[in-house]
Amino acid sequence: MAIHHRDGFDPAPPLRALMAKGGMTVLGVEDAPEARTAWLATGYDEIRQVLGSDKFSAKLIFGGTDAGFTFPGFLTQYDPPEHTRLRRLVTPPFAIRRIQGFRPQVEKIVEATLDAIEAGGGPVDFVPRFGWPIATTVTCDFLGIPRDDQAELSRALHASRAEKSGKRRVAAGNKFWTYMSQIVARTRRDPGDDMFGVVVREHGDEITDAELIGVASFVMGAGGDQVARFLAAGAWLMVEQPEQFAVLRDKPETVPDWLDEMVRYLTSDEKTTPRIAMQDVEIGGCPIKAGDTVTPSFLAANRANFPNPEDAFDITRQRAAHVAFGHGIHHCLGRPLAEMVFRAAIPALAHRFPTLRLAEPDREIKLGPPPFDVEALLLDW
Repeated sequence: MAIHHRDGFDPAPPLRALMAKGGMTVLGVEDAPEARTAWLATGYDEIRQVLGSDKFSAKLIFGGTDAGFTFPGFLTQYDPPEHTRLRRLVTPPFAIRRIQGFRPQVEKIVEATLDAIEAGGGPVDFVPRFGWPIATTVTCDFLGIPRDDQAELSRALHASRAEKSGKRRVAAGNKFWTYMSQIVARTRRDPGDDMFGVVVREHGDEITDAELIGVASFVMGAGGDQVARFLAAGAWLMVEQPEQFAVLRDKPETVPDWLDEMVRYLTSDEKTTPRIAMQDVEIGGCPIKAGDTVTPSFLAANRANFPNPEDAFDITRQRAAHVAFGHGIHHCLGRPLAEMVFRAAIPALAHRFPTLRLAEPDREIKLGPPPFDVEALLLDW
């Protein structure tokens, strides 16, 4: 829907208009005997109430050929108790201690990427040369994908999402899925110290191959896609707000909460999947009936909580409350890893290229359909 598109970094006017009406607005009513209502949640408190309530389901219950189907391993489609069981099984690799131990490897990947950019000279498209290589290499290393296989697997992932031809998207998706299946089979035989190996060693008898493949594919998609989009958007923001990133570069001790502000402002996933009300409930003073859907707009909430003009980017802002990583039981499992990548990559970019700028300042930056997708970002220094 057009309401989820962007006006540069900002919510498009249709979403701004809905935000002005309050924290909950009606998008439409189904023309059927059940007359289910589709709601949009734009308020910070309303979204936290929806995502934190056990009166809503994350499952695809209504409509389409996938109705009632939960894709194995995709945690965002599970409800308790299945969600509780699976999340417990796959949480160990994301423990803070393990993530911190992975930090030196992340920093090496960032430095190698920046070395390659600098060696090649500008101008450079920072989408395929900065966002994608850092995000996919980190995620593949975390999962335990051999370096020799990473480039081909990353291309298959990207093609499964970006190819205009439906047939090519399906073929790329099948190739990606087949490879993940082979990795799981190999890990069952010889588990290492990566994400696959940790889960297999600690909970191998409790998780099926289909679930393990699904979780790994989900993590690869989130790490290789969402993190890449954030990094590209962050590089764009850096050239648009050079004075703010100069503070991050030259006086980092004065902006300890800079990442929360970047995450809030960019909100690289504008919304999450609709939640289905399993019983009547009141949200933000609005009567939500059983069967109604509520779509949480993270972008709206992260801006509505800082009304204009205060929703402008301010790297010196005190810790910014946001829902960019979700809330409740489906809160992003990979948040510690994603934030580690951001903390390594963004300051390193600010230090390495202090004069970073648009190579073609008069050319409009094109955005793909949501989620936040910078199609190309040609930069020079």
